[in-house]
Amino acid sequence: MTSLQRRSRADGAHLIAGAFVNVFFLVTLVFFTYLREQPLFWTNAGNWPVWLRELVGASFYPLLLLELCLLTIFSVACIRRLSFGHRTTTVVVASLPFLWMLLMLVLLLVGANNVENLMAGQPLHWHPQ
Repeated sequence: MTSLQRRSRADGAHLIAGAFVNVFFLVTLVFFTYLREQPLFWTNAGNWPVWLRELVGASFYPLLLLELCLLTIFSVACIRRLSFGHRTTTVVVASLPFLWMLLMLVLLLVGANNVENLMAGQPLHWHPQ
């Protein structure tokens, strides 16, 4: 096996690892988004632990920004590697629309909640405390 083939395999493994990291962050964001948009989550009546409320409240937007950056970098890396025509790269690139759709789902849910808050006369990003 030549060094170019070894490097190609290593790059393929990095792309697969990058896809899994993005999936993990996106699933976490979808879960956090679901919790954020449930009014009972923010009150003691919801029976959610306080540490989880604090975690979601403090980490949601930094995690969203981090995922946006990671997914953009991952997408550029995948598209750059696509020209080499490796099977691994093709499979990973095929996952990009799914990853971007998950991110758009998160953004749409957050946006819809903010529109709902404005229509109800509440400030943006308002949640009952």
